[in-house]
Amino acid sequence: MSVKSTRVAFIGLGAAVRNIHGPAYRMLGDRVTVVGGSDPDAAARAAAEKLGITSFADATELLERTKPQIVAVCSPPGLHRAHVELALAAGCHVFCEKPLAESMEDAAAIVRASTAAGLQVVVNNEFPAMQTHRSAKAAIGTSEFGKLLYLHAWHTNRPTVATEAGWRSGMRNRLGLEFGIHVFDLVRYFFDATPSRVLAHMPRPDPSTPWDAIQFVALDFADGRAASFVLDRLSKGPERYLDFRLDGERAAVHTSIGGQVRASIGMHTRERRPFVDLRLVGGGRAVLEDGTRSRVLGGDGPNPFASATAMHFGDFLDALERGGSPSANASDNLRSLGLVFAAERSAREGCAVVVDT
Repeated sequence: MSVKSTRVAFIGLGAAVRNIHGPAYRMLGDRVTVVGGSDPDAAARAAAEKLGITSFADATELLERTKPQIVAVCSPPGLHRAHVELALAAGCHVFCEKPLAESMEDAAAIVRASTAAGLQVVVNNEFPAMQTHRSAKAAIGTSEFGKLLYLHAWHTNRPTVATEAGWRSGMRNRLGLEFGIHVFDLVRYFFDATPSRVLAHMPRPDPSTPWDAIQFVALDFADGRAASFVLDRLSKGPERYLDFRLDGERAAVHTSIGGQVRASIGMHTRERRPFVDLRLVGGGRAVLEDGTRSRVLGGDGPNPFASATAMHFGDFLDALERGGSPSANASDNLRSLGLVFAAERSAREGCAVVVDT
C-alpha cells in the first residue's frame, strides 16, 4: 500500500468529521486523499459538500463508487459494527471512532471479522497520541521521575442541550463509553499494563439529569500500584476537560487538556517564598513538578484532537506500510472497552470487579 496516496472514505459525516477527521487528514497532506463520504442525513451531506467532500446517502454506494483503501467509520456507536463489517467486506482497512461498539459482544464480533478478512481495524482513541501525554509518558522511568506509582485524573464538564443532542442523549452509559474510555485508555498507556481490579460508584444525585453525570473509579494493578479518576458533569463551576496527576518515585507530572489562561501570585508557606505563576495553555500541557519547582515537558496546540488524530492515523499508515500491527487496534482496544463495562458492573453490583488481564 502506498502511503503517498491512501484513499480514505467516511461513513458518517457529522461533527467528528468536520472538527477532527477532516482537519486531521488535511494535516497529513498528500499521504491521504479523501474520496467521499456517506450519511443518510441530508444536512450532514450538505455540510460535507461545502468542505469539498463528495457525499452519498448510502454507504454501499459510497464504497462501490469511490473504492477506498481505508474507511473512517464516524457514525453513531450503535452502527459501528454494521459499518465496520461493511467496510471489511469491501476489502478496506478501518479507522473507527470510539467507542468501538456499545457492547463487548459487538466489539468481539468486529475483532473476529477483522481477523477473518485479514484487514486491520484501528480505534481512534487518540489521546495517547497527544504531545501532552507523549511527553508525560517519556518522563516515566527517567532518573528525574522514577517509576510511576499512582495517578489520579479528573474531568469537570457542563453538558448542554446542544452537546447531548442526537444519538448521545439515548446512549446507555454515555459518560463511560463516550469519555471514560479515553481515561481508561490513558491509564493503560501510562502504566503499560491493564488494571486487575475495578471499583466504581456512579450515583445519581440529580434524578432529573438524563445523562449519567458522576463517576468515581478506583483501579488496582497486580503489582500494588493504583489509579483513580472522577468524571463530573454536574458542576456549574469552571470546566476542566481532562487533567492527570502522575506520582512517581521522585517527582510528579501534571497534564492538562483544555486551553486556559491563568495568572496567580502567592506564598509557598513551607519555604516562606513568594511565587508568580503565569500559564498560557493552547490545547494541552505536561508539567514536571518537584516540590515548588516545575518544568514544562511538552504540549499541544488549540485543536489537540485533530492533531492527535493526524498523528494516530499517520502511525496507522506507517504500520500498514511495514506490515506490522498498529497501535489501538480493535483487539487491544477490547481491554480498554472491557474496563468501561467492568466499572459499570461494579457500580451496579456495589462491589469490586476482577478484570481478566
